[in-house]
Amino acid sequence: MHDERVVRLLNDYRLLVNKAVRYGLQSGVTSKFALCKHLYAQFRCESDMYSKHVVSTFEVAASILKNYRHRARRGLRTKPPFVKRLFLKTENQAFRLDRKAGILRFPLRSREYVWIQLPVNPYHKGMLEDPGLSLGSLTLMPDRIIIAFRKEAPIPFQPEGLLALDTNESSLDGVHARAGKTEYVRARFPEVRHIQSLYFRRRRKLAKKKPHDARIRRRLLHTEGSRERRRVKQRLHILSKGIVAEAAKQRCVLVLEELSIPKLRGRSRRMNRRLSVWPQAELHRQIEYKARWIGVPVLKIDPRNTSRRCPACGWCDKSRMRVASVKGVFTCPCGWRLDRQLNAGVNILQTALASNEALARAVRFQPGALRHDVVIPLCAPKSGAREEPNEGSLAEGKTEPSPTERILAAVPE
Repeated sequence: MHDERVVRLLNDYRLLVNKAVRYGLQSGVTSKFALCKHLYAQFRCESDMYSKHVVSTFEVAASILKNYRHRARRGLRTKPPFVKRLFLKTENQAFRLDRKAGILRFPLRSREYVWIQLPVNPYHKGMLEDPGLSLGSLTLMPDRIIIAFRKEAPIPFQPEGLLALDTNESSLDGVHARAGKTEYVRARFPEVRHIQSLYFRRRRKLAKKKPHDARIRRRLLHTEGSRERRRVKQRLHILSKGIVAEAAKQRCVLVLEELSIPKLRGRSRRMNRRLSVWPQAELHRQIEYKARWIGVPVLKIDPRNTSRRCPACGWCDKSRMRVASVKGVFTCPCGWRLDRQLNAGVNILQTALASNEALARAVRFQPGALRHDVVIPLCAPKSGAREEPNEGSLAEGKTEPSPTERILAAVPE
């Protein structure tokens, strides 16, 4: 933002926030109300800033102090907080937004305003024209404007089926079950793993090139890490949006695992690195908030023994590694054979039905009916993610499917 008045306002706002934080550290004041009680009159005399902006400085300072105290109680090493970036946060009473024209009227001081024309694309226009969305807070920064919208949580619909998904490193595999219909489903995202591997090699190469210049090395590694996160999140957004849309269309409950990676000894460095960058938490977060936005119920279950239990007879293999080593196929002494990822999805479905009597009455599920079924792609959006800038993103000689391809893969017999 090139307006000098706005930049001067952001500098004044940062100064007041740091003063409030310093006062809170010295006096032990922790709440927004107490900061406002002790400092409001002083700040109004020192600055001619709009009164709503002055009040918001206490809210920001209180949140910073809360995070600082939380880290101190946990014994983490932390420095006294200090705001370096230019920003301003205010509530919806302090500004006006013309939703049709995309013009923002923002107050600087009493009876002094600045009008900002927002760059509105079709996605933003759809959000602005939605009458069910009300304006929330606004965050003003030198290079962007962030406007939060509020929406009443929709009432979840009465489910007619379940969509149980097992989260794996490169796919979501599971079962779609409803009255009179049961089928295997699979949503692939193999590009995420290849992107992470590609940027890991890039960062390692850059770190070797600049071993004696920590400042430049840190900047280069930060740039590569930001690129990796943006590309991974883009693909996860495409995938999660398609899954939630399919669940809403079929009126299904989304069943996910309550995953937590335990700390085990004996893992290799490569396995620890892969688990540390595995974006299962981000994928679940996106699915959950998008499901809440449109009223799709989400059920989280305990994933214990879902990868090594037979859904037909209940037999549980003692060794999970032995199950994973037989070419990815789960084999039971009773004769049940199935892809181990789909087998985990079937067990997740059974666990969800056992924990909810209403769903168990609505959905009649027999594992034997799926013995010779095929896998149906769950997410196939029309437009895919942006391609990589070079051909090194995929392994040489291998053609991995993108998230937009429609694939029918036969279940192993």
